[in-house]
Amino acid sequence: MVSFKRFLHIILIIAVLGGIFLIYSINESRPASVGAMSRLVPEREFAEMTPVDAGEKPRVYLLGDPLDEHGGEIYHNVRQLCDDLKLSVVGEGHLDFDKAEESDLLIFCDDRISRYADLTELSEFIAGGGRVILAAGLMEGDGDLCLWPAFGIEEKLAGGDYHDLVFEKPLLPVQPEKAWYDGNSGSARIRVSDDASVYIRDRGDGVPVLYTYDWQKGSVCLINGTFLKDACNMGLLTGAIGALLPDFAYPVLGVKVIFLDHFPMITSADDELCRRIYGYSAEGFVRDVVWPAFQGESLRTNTPYTTSILAAASEESFGAVNDAVFMTVCKSALQFGGELIYAARCPEDGRVVFNQALMDRFLATFTNYTVRGLALETDHFFPEILSEPGADIRFVRGMLGSRNTRLSWEDGYTVFPAATSGNSIESGNLFAISSVLGAYGMVSHVFDVSMMITRDGETASWEIDKGQLGIFESEVLANVSWLEGKTLSQTGDDVRSYQELDYGWTRNESRLEFYCSGAVKGQAFFYHTDSRIIGVEGLTCQDVGNGYYLLRIQENHGVITLEEGE
Repeated sequence: MVSFKRFLHIILIIAVLGGIFLIYSINESRPASVGAMSRLVPEREFAEMTPVDAGEKPRVYLLGDPLDEHGGEIYHNVRQLCDDLKLSVVGEGHLDFDKAEESDLLIFCDDRISRYADLTELSEFIAGGGRVILAAGLMEGDGDLCLWPAFGIEEKLAGGDYHDLVFEKPLLPVQPEKAWYDGNSGSARIRVSDDASVYIRDRGDGVPVLYTYDWQKGSVCLINGTFLKDACNMGLLTGAIGALLPDFAYPVLGVKVIFLDHFPMITSADDELCRRIYGYSAEGFVRDVVWPAFQGESLRTNTPYTTSILAAASEESFGAVNDAVFMTVCKSALQFGGELIYAARCPEDGRVVFNQALMDRFLATFTNYTVRGLALETDHFFPEILSEPGADIRFVRGMLGSRNTRLSWEDGYTVFPAATSGNSIESGNLFAISSVLGAYGMVSHVFDVSMMITRDGETASWEIDKGQLGIFESEVLANVSWLEGKTLSQTGDDVRSYQELDYGWTRNESRLEFYCSGAVKGQAFFYHTDSRIIGVEGLTCQDVGNGYYLLRIQENHGVITLEEGE
């Protein structure tokens, strides 16, 4: 038996230890100041500005009507991509075949081809060696019947929307075997010649969604549908150009930037559900389960996070922020090389309210940290947001699909775009992410962390979203180790270089000479070729698969040596 004296001794020890753990717990949950410093990104060295001959860079005839309800959106997106890639648009409107050369690239942004070109002359242009991209699909009916031989079409029926897609040939630098498209494709139901090269096909009906066809001396690429209405799908166009040309080089951003929005917001509904489903408080669940999952992905893939805090919106938009989780997550994000920024959800009427209480709490906690970034959560932008209290906003997250806030370097701040968003990767995002990577050489995705515990206060969503996070790592981040992981404020020189550079190339047998002007040293390019690179000078080169090489220029002039006999 235990003596009464020994029993009291045990009780005393338990009481003392319990008091120590209680004090520790209270101190852990109490926000204290954090001495994290803002890290200014040093400006990188830019290459000399010199005149550049375009050389063999393709000239483009862009055929469509920017004001047309049917194809205007496709026209704008294609025109924007041509501007981004510095492709020379030498003709628009109706096509004069006396001026077009066989080396020119014809891109139709309207399925009504006869509005812009004589069909007989177009057929002769292709037969003589011309290259044509049908970027808006095919018109209904048989109005283009005379072009079917040149297009490789053997049968065409009324079509529909195709979503379950499979990749049959390499088109993009990184592509899944299958992917779900969540938009309306408006594709024609066609059967094409066995000689056609089908890159993407509908999984169910077997309808070609993107294919090329060589006819006599020329070639055609059909993007079967209205996919290019969405700016995220422009990788289909760069892939199409690469499929038609023996050499195609174009500038890309060369970065991966991951945004975590609405972290850490916790409601009473979250807390109740976490205790019922997971046996955790919501605070503990975010701190011990959700955030470590993101930390692990960051470490395994060398990808820092840009974490945003909603600071400006309509007054009713602000939710409660848990102080303990707030400090834990934000401090940890900085320790892992990340960045903290403000977010703004600007209403259309422009009446923005600052969440002063949250910003005061942030500044009191992170005493030496200056917020330099702002995430726009809507397509509306008002300059006064850049003067938020306690911040020095120099970098803005825009939206790739926005004409106003997509990508720019001006007026003392840089706009870098978020391209894709959402916690579900399989339901449309994998297709879009792969396409954006092909067009812009970047991954720029936004996760809404507030939705990862519950979406409606009743349904637990973490187990589903955790699986989607794993797919994002295995299907995307694990395959793009050659992209530089950056935070929003580290993309400034990349955006400026991408906007300001000029380039061109010439190829003579196995030697390709590459010229670049006004770019930051390390500026990235994709080079798609049917050959194999065996040596480089003045630039670095990495084979990223599917016929694509990632080039990073070090000097104004570079030389690429290709394998003989190609």
